[in-house]
Amino acid sequence: MSFTPDFDLLAISAFQPDGLMTACAEFTPTVARPRTGAITPRPTIPEVDLDAEQRRAFEQGFAQGERAGLEVGREKATSYLATLADAVEAACAVRAEIRHQAHEEVTLLAVAIAERTIRRTLALDRPLFVARLQTLLAELDDPTTVTLRLHPLDLAYIEQHESEWRPRLARIAHLNLEESQEVQQGDICVETPTVSVDARIATLLTAIGDRLTEAVAETIAEATP
Repeated sequence: MSFTPDFDLLAISAFQPDGLMTACAEFTPTVARPRTGAITPRPTIPEVDLDAEQRRAFEQGFAQGERAGLEVGREKATSYLATLADAVEAACAVRAEIRHQAHEEVTLLAVAIAERTIRRTLALDRPLFVARLQTLLAELDDPTTVTLRLHPLDLAYIEQHESEWRPRLARIAHLNLEESQEVQQGDICVETPTVSVDARIATLLTAIGDRLTEAVAETIAEATP
């Protein structure tokens, strides 16, 4: 069973209040206007060149490593140069010391050779020994009383030939000749009331050697940088 209304929509509208019809007639739909003003854009993510970043990181690391390596190398080089300078200074000091010792040894050797040569010469050339004795006695400031200490062989020769050399020393009033085992052949020791003269060959050559050693040391010191 179906129901069919016996009225239509136009008939129903006749029963609506006038105000509602007026309101419906006056209603006009509106569209919202867009807001005006600055629009903040969306942040964009920049594109990254990975190859360029890798190259940059590699170059930066290489540069830092190179600087660190140069610094380490510079420190090592400085230390090496300081060590080398100390070694050179030590070598120069050792060289100077070796030269000084060598000159001392050479001087001592020369003195020893000279002493041996002189003693042999005086032992063979007896007049030369007498001439040395006369020269030494002639240089005395107080020749009134003189005592000579000689080696037994020299004393025996002097006494045998006293007539040959004694007149040349007439200014010596009192001359005493004594034998001494403390002196070697060729040596002469003289004593007066005011002075004692050590004219032994070794004493004279030692004095000469000391002067030579001092002169050599001064020369080396001046030549050493």
